[in-house]
Amino acid sequence: MKKPLVIVFILLVFSSTSISSPAYVPAFGRFVILIHDVSPAYLPELRKITAIVDEYGLQNETYLFVVPNHGGEMPILEYGAFVEFLAGLERNGYHIELHGYSHMENEFDCNASVAERRLELGLKALSMLNATPEYFIAPRYALSKAALKVLLKHNITVIGRDFIYFPNGTVEPIYNVEYTWYLPPLLLRYQLTSAESAYSNIKGTFFLSIHPRAVNKGAGIEFLREFLEFVKERES
Repeated sequence: MKKPLVIVFILLVFSSTSISSPAYVPAFGRFVILIHDVSPAYLPELRKITAIVDEYGLQNETYLFVVPNHGGEMPILEYGAFVEFLAGLERNGYHIELHGYSHMENEFDCNASVAERRLELGLKALSMLNATPEYFIAPRYALSKAALKVLLKHNITVIGRDFIYFPNGTVEPIYNVEYTWYLPPLLLRYQLTSAESAYSNIKGTFFLSIHPRAVNKGAGIEFLREFLEFVKERES
């Protein structure tokens, strides 16, 4: 009698967030893939993820949120294979964006001067790749009001877990869900059904968040392939 209760509990933990009139964001269109934690630390995993994105021709819908110096020990410019990989993706239509600076703790839950310094370091690193990010996701979505003001002042749009913040001061709710966080095979069908239902029923932009390694474990890659096939069929 205990096993059904355990399964119900797991389903509740992994269920998607409620749909609360998310905005349609014209800059992104109907569907967006947000790949977090893009850094040399996850290059093999990223190759597998982007191979699937390429398979379904969704490069232009995919935004790569780069960590310029992961853990304070991995400055991207010292990793030639990674830089070459990013350059190739950008040539094929992927977007290079900014995901904090070092991803250490809640680094953008800070005061304005610290946020300014970290942002400048991140922008400088990406400028060496000839990339000018338009979008920012704070590591762990941890962002102080002071840091948010700094980012918006630099004309950068900030994507949060539930809202998107534009430099003109507009704030809109979004549907941004990560279905593939170390997804157990037991829950693959449930998560696919949940994602497909959400995609079919919301009128706004559907933001699909992905973390390398988390998606590469368990049933994450299978989810990604099947869901992207569903999206392509719906939009064709």
